[in-house]
Amino acid sequence: MWQVVLDVTPTTVTLFLVLALALAMALALWTALTPGGTAPRTTARILLAGWLLLFLVATLAPSQPIGSGDATVWWRPGEGLFDLGAQLEPGELVMLVRRQIATAALFVPASLLLRFAAPRISAAAAFLLGVGLCLAVETAQLLMRAGRIADVDDVICAAAGTVTGAGLALLGQLAIAAMRRRVLPRRAVRAVP
Repeated sequence: MWQVVLDVTPTTVTLFLVLALALAMALALWTALTPGGTAPRTTARILLAGWLLLFLVATLAPSQPIGSGDATVWWRPGEGLFDLGAQLEPGELVMLVRRQIATAALFVPASLLLRFAAPRISAAAAFLLGVGLCLAVETAQLLMRAGRIADVDDVICAAAGTVTGAGLALLGQLAIAAMRRRVLPRRAVRAVP
């Protein structure tokens, strides 16, 4: 995970969000062009399953033998960032912020793809599923005691990432709907003899 954290920059975050929006727009366009088809939904489900597998490997891979670590839980939000007694070096603060951005980014594709894989699921249910997934991962990390720390900040970042992913899915759908409204009336006028 730390290798990914080192690559978190404003440029990579912007590129990630643009690519996520492009994926949302592509899935929204494909869904709009094939209203009765199941291919877009099936593709979103396959991508979601692949992303969840990658997510579980990234979050549950032990960094030391299982059962050899302490069962550590950080309950206070911002414990690493805002602890008044901690004297953080500027580099340490940057790494903590990057780690939190990377954690939020892990949840963006999950909620985005869920909105296309299961369109009947409400945004609130997608949010609860994202946060629930994070709580399950944090609990597993606590029980595994394998060098991972259960942290309430991860749950907060997961909530932010879930909201961002659902928002990008909605933005993609709205953008495609707006484009189709602009293109369809012109085609309809030209088609009439």
